Amino acid sequence: FPVKEMRFRRHMEKLRNGQQRDLVLCKLERNRESLIVQTFKELNTQFGNQSRRIQPPITFNRVKVTFKDEPGEGSGVARSFYTSIAEALLASAKIPNLESVQVGTNHSKYVVPFSSILRSRSVSGSSRDQSTLQRRGSNSKILWRSARERKALNLDARPYTPPNSTDNATPESLNDHLSVHLQQIGERLYPKIHSINQTHAPKITGMLLEIPTPQLLSVISSDETLRQKVNEAIEIITFKQKSETSAQSSQPKKSPSVVVVDPVDDDNEPLFYSPGKRGFYTPRQGFASFERINAFRNIGRLIGLCLLQNELLPLFLQRHVLKYILGRKIKFHDLAFFDPALYESFRQIIQNAQTKEGEETINRMELCFVIDLMKEEGCGNRELIPRGRDVAVTSSNIFEYVRRYTEYRLIKSQEKALEALKDGVFDVLPDNSMINLTAEDLRLLLNGVGDINVSTLISYTTFNDESSEGPDKLLKFKKWFWSIVEKMNIMERQDL
Repeated sequence: FPVKEMRFRRHMEKLRNGQQRDLVLCKLERNRESLIVQTFKELNTQFGNQSRRIQPPITFNRVKVTFKDEPGEGSGVARSFYTSIAEALLASAKIPNLESVQVGTNHSKYVVPFSSILRSRSVSGSSRDQSTLQRRGSNSKILWRSARERKALNLDARPYTPPNSTDNATPESLNDHLSVHLQQIGERLYPKIHSINQTHAPKITGMLLEIPTPQLLSVISSDETLRQKVNEAIEIITFKQKSETSAQSSQPKKSPSVVVVDPVDDDNEPLFYSPGKRGFYTPRQGFASFERINAFRNIGRLIGLCLLQNELLPLFLQRHVLKYILGRKIKFHDLAFFDPALYESFRQIIQNAQTKEGEETINRMELCFVIDLMKEEGCGNRELIPRGRDVAVTSSNIFEYVRRYTEYRLIKSQEKALEALKDGVFDVLPDNSMINLTAEDLRLLLNGVGDINVSTLISYTTFNDESSEGPDKLLKFKKWFWSIVEKMNIMERQDL
């Protein structure tokens, strides 16, 4: 590791020296919610929504931080900031509303099809509905992806009538439910939507005119975002039409209803949770709203900045998270760091699988290719393979079951958050900067060592005397300082 560390530090120094600009975080507040919002907003302002595969990473010579009503902006203040933001991110309290931290309009990377948002409710429990519920998993929550999108695309919106309509009525009377400003926007919006989808252009235009005006203007200004919104609206309309047709054919006397499920909770659960060994965390992607995924990208940027600046970030991530950032393959043995008890249970089952007693044990467990998820992973259960509920786990396929189980628990259940973390790191660092590092190397570079030897710390420490006092007073201060450090416990030394 010392050789790898030296090479990595030298590479980071070269990147820093190649830049003249600094990242300045001004007048931050110590309050947890304000600190998170201010930090994320500044990072979004600096980095935007760039893709690391298109643009080069953005590096800085220094990171300068100042706190509100506190003097100083040196390296000590920056270290205090890294500690404070890490504690704020790892806290078990809910996160603040992050809509205000967004800048720019390119949200398409994290938007998902609206087919995953709609649920069809019918009076009778048809086999189609049952199979749909099985595919989604029981107890799963079908929610809007973000608070901004919850307000968007009303299925019952009145269609927009273009000015060149052949109807005898005037456009003003046909669109009298819209303000003059929205009618003017509709005149600009309708031709664009008509060029994408002629059949539903009036309906889609009416749906889009009901979303908040700032978001509507951003949709108009971006062809890619507009096309995405049109596709979402088409999926809503098509889903309703198919649901009505199916319900009418099965129960002609009763009318089905297609509803958008109201959100039960905002996507504001804590960003991390500790599934196994206490003190080590893994991302919690929640409902994967744009704001939440953007939060993980900003956390990745913080990781990248600390590595670039040769600073420590007390954000203790699980081993598989570090391997994902490095692009290493995540294997069954990584489950031991995630959930030691579960890993040991699987290990014993695999070890005994080829014996008669082991095969009988597997049969008695009545396992199938389904995984039950924790609350932090989305609740409910998911099939590990197509029609996995009908496939029993046996001694011949136990290896496949364990492999798929591990893959889902460690990767798929939180994949969007993991990918955002990785993207954030490489918004700051070049793609090849950590190619020779292992997960253990990255942990040491990012978190340092847990056990702090005071003698070693003394040999590394220098004092900059800015008090203009005599050498005797400085010597007295040093003795006083180190006597206190020696009395600290491990956690207090780490905080120091």
